[in-house]
Amino acid sequence: MVVGILLIQYPLFNAMRKYRRVKRSKDNSHQNYQLFLIAFGLFSLLTGFSFFIFTSCQNSRFFTSLSELFRNITVLLVIISLVLLVISVITFFHRELVTTLEIPSMSSKAENLSRKIKQLFNDKQLDDVLCLCNSTRYGIEFPLLYVWVSDDCNYGYIAIENIATYDRMDQDKYEQKVSGILGGKYKRFAVISSELTSNDSYMLFHFEDTLTYYKLIINEKEDTLSGYVSKDPHAILLSKDLVWHAEMTPHLSVIARTRAGKSVLCGRYMARLMQLQGWIVEYNSAKFDRYVKEFDGKSDPLEIVERAEYWCEVMLERLNKINDAGQEKYLDLPDLVDIGLFFDEIGNLNAALELDKSLKKRWEVAINRLTATGGAAGLHLVAISQFATKEAFLPSLARVNCSDAVIMLAGAADSADERRFLMAGFADLPQRNYKVGQGVARIITSGKKWETPHFFEAPWFI
Repeated sequence: MVVGILLIQYPLFNAMRKYRRVKRSKDNSHQNYQLFLIAFGLFSLLTGFSFFIFTSCQNSRFFTSLSELFRNITVLLVIISLVLLVISVITFFHRELVTTLEIPSMSSKAENLSRKIKQLFNDKQLDDVLCLCNSTRYGIEFPLLYVWVSDDCNYGYIAIENIATYDRMDQDKYEQKVSGILGGKYKRFAVISSELTSNDSYMLFHFEDTLTYYKLIINEKEDTLSGYVSKDPHAILLSKDLVWHAEMTPHLSVIARTRAGKSVLCGRYMARLMQLQGWIVEYNSAKFDRYVKEFDGKSDPLEIVERAEYWCEVMLERLNKINDAGQEKYLDLPDLVDIGLFFDEIGNLNAALELDKSLKKRWEVAINRLTATGGAAGLHLVAISQFATKEAFLPSLARVNCSDAVIMLAGAADSADERRFLMAGFADLPQRNYKVGQGVARIITSGKKWETPHFFEAPWFI
């Protein structure tokens, strides 16, 4: 019997990732392998008892004649016990299989944190709090759970097996519930989004560190932006953990309300940093401000459209130069530096252009051309608006070309409709009530983390 228990315990330990765990209570039925295991135990006891009688009869002067009978009974019980053991092992391995999940490798530090987070999701949390278990005739079925953490221990995801429990989820409430389980020692982490895997077998709850500050704090009296200049002239540092690689994602969209921090981010920081990295910078805005003057831009709607058309001509000249040199991209020609073109207050510009349909058409043609092929010639647009709506932002084609790199600050980041407009598929994010300079960012070429919207803080000047 001891041998049988060891044989069963060993597969239980090693097959935890292969078979679903079922927690049985006294009112539940036994599974097939458990019934055969119980029978094996009983017959093992009978075998031992029969063997004891057999040996006693052999050593007795009065019951020697019965030794042959008990020998045969013992052999029969041994055969039955072995058959029951084999059947119990076979039925054990024929239990319902679960779908495992391959997660990326982790550093030792990340694995340690992953293990500690996983321990938070005990039976009480999975069953009583999250209600992600199923009650069956055999007991309570528990889902498989994985935790992956990035090597810098700043973000990751919790993968919980979907055992036909997805329909019970209210997405927003479940994200908050999982965040609640991470409270206490790991309160710095919060669930920022959730999704199903491609085969619908696991629910992924993406979490990140929302308390540790990654924003750049710049003291203008003691600091200059030269300290934030990247060795790669095409890379613009936006925060301690976010870099915009303009050569891979050529255009950027910035959405923020008035006094939400967009002018500080775009004009005071990005435009000046671009100049320090050798870029040609022009800042156009439908509302005249200090950055239009500082970066030789335009504020009159007609002049803004003319500047867009001018840069289309520059784009064509650059493309011809690249073709004449037998190259494929501007990066292969050292004399073709990056050009940063800022178009601010696009909503105001669109309102002004409504009065002149021909001028509006010229603007749409120019901006569509710049966003479609400008990246190949080293022209990078930063489209800035207060609202991410059809009326207040770029025309459809240009918007699509500027949707791979998006920063939304304050109230704009909390608007599901505006996220749906500019970041399709990410409308259902938790309400965070972002403050000035805070919001979400998504830049698909800035690492796995930033392929989905994550918490972002713009540089802070003191």
